[in-house]
Amino acid sequence: MESLDLKRLIIIGILLIIISFGLGILVGKTFFAKQVHPHPDDIVVSGIEPKPIKIKVYVTGEVKHPDVYELDTDSIVKDAIEKAGGTTEKADLIAINLAKRLSDGEQVIVPSKEQTAVNGTGNAQISGSNSAKSGKININTASKEELMNLPGIGDVKAQAIIDYRTKNGTFKDIHEIVNVSGIGEKTFEKIKDLITT
Repeated sequence: MESLDLKRLIIIGILLIIISFGLGILVGKTFFAKQVHPHPDDIVVSGIEPKPIKIKVYVTGEVKHPDVYELDTDSIVKDAIEKAGGTTEKADLIAINLAKRLSDGEQVIVPSKEQTAVNGTGNAQISGSNSAKSGKININTASKEELMNLPGIGDVKAQAIIDYRTKNGTFKDIHEIVNVSGIGEKTFEKIKDLITT
């Protein structure tokens, strides 16, 4: 009987070893399978850099090739002017901040030396002091915000006035404002007593 008990113990021992070995393999496969096949969100691809986002900027005024240009997000005014082929001989670069960082949809206007002379000193200064006394808005020197104070002149028309004078020079007479796109005789009648040149 003792030999029978000994045989049973040996068989039970062997079975326990086989079961332990089988469980070890099963647990090991599960553990290593997780490490060999990581979750797709955990996968990092090296060597691929994300594309930088671009901005679009309209460059106009005294540049060789005025147009809309696509630039890197960290671009400055100088980069935009270079992209437009550089400036013409008439350009006044002292009047603008070449180091200003650009944003998407921005407009860069490079003025001529003639425009900055009129807007910065001389006639514009005299005109400006006369308009301050008369309470009228000088359409040659007014900012976009000042122009928007006029009846019938909103954001778009104010920008059109600034674009017109940048492209064509100063207004010689207040009636010339009807040459600006979007401003007709009706609008002129509303603002003629409120503006000066």
